[in-house]
Amino acid sequence: MRRATELTQHCDLFIAIGSSLVVWPAAGFPMMAKDCGARLVIINRDPTDQDHIADLVIRHDIGEALGPFVGN
Repeated sequence: MRRATELTQHCDLFIAIGSSLVVWPAAGFPMMAKDCGARLVIINRDPTDQDHIADLVIRHDIGEALGPFVGN
């Protein structure tokens, strides 16, 4: 968690993939990244409570959204 916090505080882009963003403490990382100046992308089939702070929300199944990038 310490390393994840450090990386989150220094990233330019934070991508939350396939997460409901309700399980803490990990659910706090997207907001932490935004507070530190990062852009936030959320890729999830269902809405999350953090969609309103995201710079981009992609509402698709992660397999469909990321398949072209991982060789599906």
